[in-house]
Amino acid sequence: MTDIPEDIAEHVLRMGRIQWGLSGPKSDEDHLADFASTLHLTREHFETVGDQELHGCYLNGTETVLCHTGVSPNSPIHARILVGLWNQLHDAVEAEKASVARMGAR
Repeated sequence: MTDIPEDIAEHVLRMGRIQWGLSGPKSDEDHLADFASTLHLTREHFETVGDQELHGCYLNGTETVLCHTGVSPNSPIHARILVGLWNQLHDAVEAEKASVARMGAR
């Protein structure tokens, strides 16, 4: 197991378990309206004013978004957590495929 940074470990335990979710089918305009509502609720909850950065996870070296984690003060650490987990899974799958290929070459 790799060392987990203390700020990430504390945050994960404080937030608790998460789950995958989805909305019903909607037009782009309706999704944008929902997102605007989420941004408004986040701004109210955290009492933020002015422009905010939108955090998320991107394919390495690109601007291709896998997911947005938001504009709250928690958003950067959520993106870091998801990136770390994704990359750990990527490396595990890559190692497993290499191991299978080596075994097949025998």
